[in-house]
Amino acid sequence: MSMTYITKKHDYAATLDEKEPSEDQKSASVKSLLVRTTKLTTVTIKLYRLMVFVRLTIFVLFFKWRVSTALTVISDGTTTVRAMWTMSIAGELWFALMWVLDQLPKMQPVRRTVYVTALEEPRLPTMDVFVTTTDPEKEPPLVTVNTILSILAADYPPDKLTCYVSDDGGALLTREAVAHAACFARLWVPFCRKHGVEPRNPEAYFCPGVKARVVSRADYMGRSWPELARDRRRVRREYEELRLRIDALHAGDVRPQQWSRGTAENHAGVVEVLVGPPGSTPELGVSDLLDLSSVDVRVSAVVYMCREKRHGRVHHRKAGAMNALLRTSAVLSNAPFILNLDCDHYVNNSQALRAGVCLMLDRGGSNVAFVQFPQRFDGVDPADRYANHNRVFFDCTELGLDGLQGPIYVGTGCMFRRAALYNADPPLWRPHGGDRDAGKDVATEADKFGISTPFLGSVRAALGLNRSEQWNTTTKPPRSFDGAAVGEATALVSCGYEDRTVWGRDIGWIYGTVTEDVATGFCMHRRGWRSAYCATAPDAFRGTAPINLTDRLHQVLRWAAGSLEIFFSRNNALLAGARLHPLQRLAYLNTTVYPFTSIFLLLYCLLPAIPLVTRSASAFSVTMPPSGTYMGFVAALMLTLAMVAVLEVRWSGITLGEWWRNEQFWMVSATSAYAAAVVQVALKVSAGKEIAFKLTSKQRASSPGGGVKERFAELYAVRWTVLMVPTAVVLAVNVMSMAAAVQEGRWRKGPAAVLAMAFDAWVVVHLHPFALGLMGRWSKTLSPLLLLVVGFTVLSLCFVLHLHML
Repeated sequence: MSMTYITKKHDYAATLDEKEPSEDQKSASVKSLLVRTTKLTTVTIKLYRLMVFVRLTIFVLFFKWRVSTALTVISDGTTTVRAMWTMSIAGELWFALMWVLDQLPKMQPVRRTVYVTALEEPRLPTMDVFVTTTDPEKEPPLVTVNTILSILAADYPPDKLTCYVSDDGGALLTREAVAHAACFARLWVPFCRKHGVEPRNPEAYFCPGVKARVVSRADYMGRSWPELARDRRRVRREYEELRLRIDALHAGDVRPQQWSRGTAENHAGVVEVLVGPPGSTPELGVSDLLDLSSVDVRVSAVVYMCREKRHGRVHHRKAGAMNALLRTSAVLSNAPFILNLDCDHYVNNSQALRAGVCLMLDRGGSNVAFVQFPQRFDGVDPADRYANHNRVFFDCTELGLDGLQGPIYVGTGCMFRRAALYNADPPLWRPHGGDRDAGKDVATEADKFGISTPFLGSVRAALGLNRSEQWNTTTKPPRSFDGAAVGEATALVSCGYEDRTVWGRDIGWIYGTVTEDVATGFCMHRRGWRSAYCATAPDAFRGTAPINLTDRLHQVLRWAAGSLEIFFSRNNALLAGARLHPLQRLAYLNTTVYPFTSIFLLLYCLLPAIPLVTRSASAFSVTMPPSGTYMGFVAALMLTLAMVAVLEVRWSGITLGEWWRNEQFWMVSATSAYAAAVVQVALKVSAGKEIAFKLTSKQRASSPGGGVKERFAELYAVRWTVLMVPTAVVLAVNVMSMAAAVQEGRWRKGPAAVLAMAFDAWVVVHLHPFALGLMGRWSKTLSPLLLLVVGFTVLSLCFVLHLHML
C-alpha cells in the first residue's frame, strides 16, 4: 500500500497524490480532509481479479475431471491404489481451498492519503503508549531504552502523551535502565525538537552501523542549522555515556540482584511514576550543553509497571501484561487511544502518531477499533533469506483487507480505541440514542470488569467519550498521578484481580492462545468494529527480526500454534455472527487453518522416497496419470498461477524477489514449523498439554564500530533444533530422487517421470534458503545450487562414459 501524507514543515512521502489543502478548505470541512480513501481500480487490479476467477474456473473443471477419473481407477484398483488416489485428491483440494482463501480477501484493496496538517493541535486527543518487555537477556535494556526515547521525542503534545513500560520479568536491571532513559530524555527530546531530527531513536541516529538518514541543508527541519553539528556532537557524547552506564548495569552489581522483588515468576506488583505529567503550556529551557532558550523542554510522563506474579497462578503471557497496562493506564491517564509497541519497535517517523489519529477521527472513524501499521525491520540481511520483511502479507493481504472490514491485528505497531477494548459495540451497531446509557450500564457490572471503583469510573468515562460524534475524543480526560492513584493502579496489577471476571474473554486482550493479537482483533471485528491500515513514508515504526534460522523457525512455530489454538476455540471464524464481513471471515479462517497444509505437503514431498525404497518408479503412476488432459490442466494451472502472482506484485508494489523469498520460506515453514504446530495443538486438544512459549530473542544494538560481518553474524550461526529434521529429510529425499532419475535415465519413461523430476527440482529450489542455513558460514562461498549443478554434471559425465563403454 502506498499511503502519503503531508507534514508540518516537510514532505516525508516519496510521492504526493494530493496538494496540501488550503486554510479555507481546512476550516470548511476538517473531517473530510483528514483521510482520503480511494479504491484501486487500475487495469492491473482488474486483470488480477479476472485471472483469479479464470483460475477458479479451471479448478472446477480440473476437479470434475480428476474425481471422475479417480472413481474409475479406484473401482478396479488395489487398496494401495485407492489410498494413493484418495490422498492425492484430498491434497489437491486442500491446496486449492487454501489458495482461494488467500486470494479472495485481496480483491478490494484501497489507497489512503492522510493529511496530518488538517488536524489542528488543539484537537489532538490524549494517547497512552504501551511498551512491553520480559527478559533483559533476550530483550536487551538498551533496545528498550531507545524505543522509549523515540516515543518521548515523537511529534505529539507532551502533555497529551504518556508512556507506560511493562516489565513482565520484574527485573531491577530493566527498571534502572528505564530510569536512566527518563533522565537522558530531558536532553534528547529538546534536541530533537530544536533540530527536527529523524529518526528519533538515538541508536539509529548516531551509530553508523545502523541505517540512518543523512540530513542536508535543504532537508533540515529545525530552527538553527549552524548549531546542528555542535549540538549533535554534545548529545552523542551524552548518549555514549548512557550506553556505558546501561552496559555497566547489565554486567555489574545490578545483574545478580535483578530479581530483588522475587523471581521472574514470583514477585510483587509495582507501579512507579518515573516522570510526572508536564503542564499544558510550553516551557523554555536552560542547559549547559545546548541552547534551549526557544525550545519547549517538556517531557511526557513515563510510568514503570511490573505486575504481580505468584507460583500456581496463570499469568497469560503478553496478553496478561497488556491487560494489566490497560487497567493501570485507566486510573492514571485514561487516554481514549492506545498505541501498542514491542520493546524493540521504535518510532521511526515522528509524525506516525498523528497519522494514526487522523484515521481514528476521520468521517466514519468512530467505527474504527484499531489502526495497524506495517512492520518494518532493521538488521535484516540484504537478501532477506528468511522473508523477515514479510512484504506479501503486509503489502498485499493487509492492503486487500483494508478494503473490507480492515487489516488483522499483528501484535505491535497498532493504535487502539480504548472503548473497543472494553467490549463496547461500535456506533454503527448500537441502538439509536442509547450510546451513553448503554456504556454506563456495562461499566457498572463489577463481575465483568472487577471490583475497583476508580477503575469502573474510568471505564464509564472512556465509554462516554465514544459517542456518535467522534470529535469528543479530543476532550482531555482528567489525569491523576498522585499517591492514591498509584496505589489503586498497584492493586489493579495484582494476580488475583481478574478472578471471576471476563478479562481475557470479552474484555481486553484475549487469553487462551499464544497469538493473542489475532484473537483480539478478531473479537473486535466480530462485534462489528472496523480497522484501518496505515503505511507511511518513511516507515512509522521499525524493529528487529530474528535472522538466525533456528530463531526464525521457533517464531513461526509460535505463530502457527497460536493460529490453530484460535481455530479450536470459541473464536473460530466459522462461529462468528453476521457482523463479520463474509470475505473477512474467509481471511480469518485462512489465518487459523494454514498450518494444516503441512500434512499434505509433507506427504507430497516424501513421495519420491517410494521409488528409492522400492527401486521402482511405477509408484508415481497412481497419482500422476500421463494423459494429455492432465498435462493440459497442469500447464493451465501453473500459467494462471504465474500470471496472478505477477499481477499481484504489480498492484501491491512489492518486487518479484520479495514474492519469491516469501514462497521459499513458506515451503521451509510448512515442512517444519507448521507440522510441529499441528502436533503441539493436537496434544493440547487431546491431552490438555499446554504449548510452551519461547520468547524471540531480540538483536542487541550494534556497537558504533561494528561492521557488516558482526551485524549479520547470527545469519551464519547453526543451532540445531528438532524443527529442522523433517525439512532436512525432505531436502535429502528429493535431491537423491533427482540424482537417481538422472543416473537411471527416467526422463525417457514418459511424462509421469518427467513431472516427477520437475517436482523434485521445485522442492529443492524452494528449500534453497534452508540449505544455506544448514551450511552456516560455508554458504558465503559455496552455494547449494552450485553444488547441485556440479553434482549433476558429474553424474551426467559418468552416464555418458557408461554409454561409451557399452
